[in-house]
Amino acid sequence: MFQKSVNRDIKSKQFIYLTQSFTIWLETLGYKPRTIKQMNWNAAEFFVFLEQNGIIRLKDFTDNHLKQYLEYLQHRPNCMNGGSLSPGYINKHVTALRLLSRYMQLTGKVSFTIKPELLKTIETSTYLTKTEIQALYKAAKDENNLYHQRDTAMLGIFYGCGLRASEGAALNLSDLLFEKGLIYVRNGKGYRQRYVPISKQVKADLLIYIFNQRHDLLNGKKGEALLLGRRGVRWSVQGMYHRLQHIKCQTNDEKLQQKTFGLHILRHSIATHLLQDGMKLEYISKFLGHKSLETTQKYTHLLKNEEF
Repeated sequence: MFQKSVNRDIKSKQFIYLTQSFTIWLETLGYKPRTIKQMNWNAAEFFVFLEQNGIIRLKDFTDNHLKQYLEYLQHRPNCMNGGSLSPGYINKHVTALRLLSRYMQLTGKVSFTIKPELLKTIETSTYLTKTEIQALYKAAKDENNLYHQRDTAMLGIFYGCGLRASEGAALNLSDLLFEKGLIYVRNGKGYRQRYVPISKQVKADLLIYIFNQRHDLLNGKKGEALLLGRRGVRWSVQGMYHRLQHIKCQTNDEKLQQKTFGLHILRHSIATHLLQDGMKLEYISKFLGHKSLETTQKYTHLLKNEEF
């Protein structure tokens, strides 16, 4: 199950006042009611995040709190469809914060500004190197890791098969077509279906997990879900995200440990690596389930800007 709601219940009187006056300001500027409602939600979520981190007055706010909030948005579950927030939705939050900053600067109600350079559009085409991916696999496969078979299967789904977080969480055993070397994605983005090839190694890792650790996790219960949490029920996206962070911390790569990333970066990584290895863009687009080839072309721009 994915997170069902977001806490927007502000307690601080200052934050409540700012949210209300910000809404009135947007109305005065002629923004559409739907946009104002979304901006109000985004501002409220930001203020609640500050409260949860011990900030109830803006004079105690620092640039680091904003950085933490942007990191939180990158990993906050999508409460409508599961998975993580889309880059577009995150940018709507960024837009709301820009307007909130502008409002506070123009009205002078508080001596507080959000520096524009901290509100850059979230970069969506970051990726892990092949060496870093190998480090994650090594940590996952470590026999001292109680869930090494499941963790390895998880990496295979999101890196080896390039699935989106919600797609991987929704997989059932019946979606694994081992005899054909394919995974059936029943409900991808935009309700599109597709078949994804499974490499021999991913297939081997999945089979080991299914006939051993998955069986143990079920503990006599019945279930269709492929990836299971500790209680033997379908593993949530949030649970898998936290597990990935644990695996990252178990690597011996200090630079990797300092990086901020979630499940979606595994998908970006396999796409980038396939492009590096010479696979045609059209095939990568089909593999990822992109509706348009233009969506896949961001990886070519990434390659131009990076050294390998």
